Amino acid sequence: MNSIKLASIALRNLFRNSRRTLITILVSSAGFAALAIVAGYMDFTFYGLKEMTICRGFTSSGGTGHIQILTQESLQKEERYPLEYGIADNEKIQALIASNKSIKATIPRIEFNGLISNGEKSISFLGIGIDPEKESELMHYWNALDKMSSKTKMDDSSYKKLELTGQNGVLLGEGMAKALNAETGSSLMLMGTTVDGAVNVLDVTVAGVVKSTMKSIDRYYLVTNISTAQSLMQTDRVSKIVVVLDKTDNTAAVTPHVSAAINGSGKPALFTVIPWDQLAEYYHSIRDAYRIIFSFTGIIVVVIVFLSCTNTMLMSTMERVREIGTLKAIGIANPWISLMFLFEGFFIGLMSLVGGMALKIIFSFIINNSGFRMPPPPGMSSTYLLKIYPATEFLPWIALLVMFSTTFSGLLTLLKIRKISIVNSLTHV
Repeated sequence: MNSIKLASIALRNLFRNSRRTLITILVSSAGFAALAIVAGYMDFTFYGLKEMTICRGFTSSGGTGHIQILTQESLQKEERYPLEYGIADNEKIQALIASNKSIKATIPRIEFNGLISNGEKSISFLGIGIDPEKESELMHYWNALDKMSSKTKMDDSSYKKLELTGQNGVLLGEGMAKALNAETGSSLMLMGTTVDGAVNVLDVTVAGVVKSTMKSIDRYYLVTNISTAQSLMQTDRVSKIVVVLDKTDNTAAVTPHVSAAINGSGKPALFTVIPWDQLAEYYHSIRDAYRIIFSFTGIIVVVIVFLSCTNTMLMSTMERVREIGTLKAIGIANPWISLMFLFEGFFIGLMSLVGGMALKIIFSFIINNSGFRMPPPPGMSSTYLLKIYPATEFLPWIALLVMFSTTFSGLLTLLKIRKISIVNSLTHV
């Protein structure tokens, strides 16, 4: 008896019991397809969450960009007054790194807070001062992503409205606008603290009402021109400079070059350069939670496939007791018989991979073209379009899991085979 002949016998055995084999293949194929679709959804979720963190963010500070530049002191010390440790000459810093081919845009920002009033009611706000034209680069980056559907494009019309309204225009979160009974064109007052510690007031006009990414910040969300924020605080400094790259994958390579360009060599570093992933607490918390959920789902599917194949092999063993006894009677040893069952499991696994890939492609196509929208994740305010990505990097591992489950489920039959004597097996009914 040789392995090739044994494999041929195992393959014929599968076709001889075609109905049982088909059921097992369908279960295993469904398991492979389920794992592949879950992996595709996981890949889509992590990719979308990562790029959403970069482009829009999940805090009142907006998108993180790929890299942020801040002064060392702003991270190490508490400010006694607004922008005490802000970046003084931000245009010079931007010019130092503008020549890098991987950098698409540099965006100055001011983070500030205070009170906003309609004359009858005052509420606190968390604001950012931006350059609307430069801030739109983050949306242009998002819209240029290959993996993003045309249905998920970002609209920068609110920034254009802010730019058209002029210096004292503001964008309000929906919750804040509702609380102040404000709408586009309404006149409000901003109150904040200057760098000298005095209270300053500016009259502003609502350029538009926007929906922030998080429900928790929608009531406090405010965006204005960077010049308006500087006028309120009477300063020419900015809080940070956000750097937008051509690709997220270039972040690790570009970060040290940006640091070297702005800090020089042989001098104490005045600025800190922080990549996006060190700023994305929400992204990491959601990613870790999803990994646990997806891993648990994967384990359940693998167990179902393994038990299904084990059941098939044990049923096959009991139905073929006389056949096993005959094989033993003509001198074929237990290991060879066990190997035959392993071959059967291996062939079931191969057929399952083919069927599973077909199911995965079909269902992925249906889901991706269905236009189905998922409900907002916890704390968020917007639904999102469901997509299944190919997730090709996960497919070999899923294939190995399915092959392992189908092939080595046959090992459990070995214990049964060893207990079957030749005499009893030949008379088994």
